[in-house]
Amino acid sequence: MNSTDINNFYNQYVKDGFSVMNNFPGHFDFLLWENLQKDLSACARFQRKPFYKIALLSGDAVYESSDKQISISGNTIVFTDPMVRFSFRTNDENFDGKYCVCSDSFLRGTNRRSFTNWPVLKGRNIYTQSLNNEQYEDLMRIFNDIENEQKSDYPFKEELIRNKVFDVIHYTQKLNKNQFEIAPVQAESLEERFFSTLEDTFFNIRKETPLEDKSPAYFAQLLHTSVDQLNKTIKKATGKTTQALIHERIIEEANVLLKHTMYSVKEIAWCFHFQETSHFQNFYKKHTNCTPLEYRNA
Repeated sequence: MNSTDINNFYNQYVKDGFSVMNNFPGHFDFLLWENLQKDLSACARFQRKPFYKIALLSGDAVYESSDKQISISGNTIVFTDPMVRFSFRTNDENFDGKYCVCSDSFLRGTNRRSFTNWPVLKGRNIYTQSLNNEQYEDLMRIFNDIENEQKSDYPFKEELIRNKVFDVIHYTQKLNKNQFEIAPVQAESLEERFFSTLEDTFFNIRKETPLEDKSPAYFAQLLHTSVDQLNKTIKKATGKTTQALIHERIIEEANVLLKHTMYSVKEIAWCFHFQETSHFQNFYKKHTNCTPLEYRNA
């Protein structure tokens, strides 16, 4: 999802638009339920944006995915990953909620960790956990800290916010020890193998180990399948083409290199298998509406 898509969504559906801009690698924002009530259809659209979403909720509501319906009541925390496609509805006039919304690249920061096996983010499902009043208040304090830091001018707030998001994750995971039971190993689907391969491919991009290729055909070869089969599978699962997802990953990683290394634009272009620096600059501007140096200097 490029910056234009994000801005358009905020301007159309979020109260006061996209008012908080950060120079974080990837996207992070903190939203309140009242922000989305300018147009209640925003909620459905919001759920479909390709972000991790952590919602601290109070009230009655229903989440629906393609194969399940989950009703929540009282105090609840909900986690969804970027691949989950679902709808949300509530008729509770007293419903309230606070949301942390972030991309994979924000959660990873300059690290190269994978979250696919973390209990609350595992299996591309909707994860819900009921909370008693004490647990709700504990998490509310962390959410309030995140909200306050989001508005602050502290120059190192990115790492502070990220750490507090992990506080929320770990607090929730510790509430249910049954999550740590070892599940039987199952064969990965082509979709899962693609995302695993995509992550591995971008795991250690640098001048000495540039991206070997960035075409769908290259990834299809690594996965021992045809380009047509890979595209069909990825399109069905995500609504996006294989190439679009590769391009999004290049932009995410380029942003990390721009913000957290001293690499020149030419060196970054080399890292992503662009033979000409101008080709990378045009590619970057097409997807972000700014040049690499504009992003680095923002």
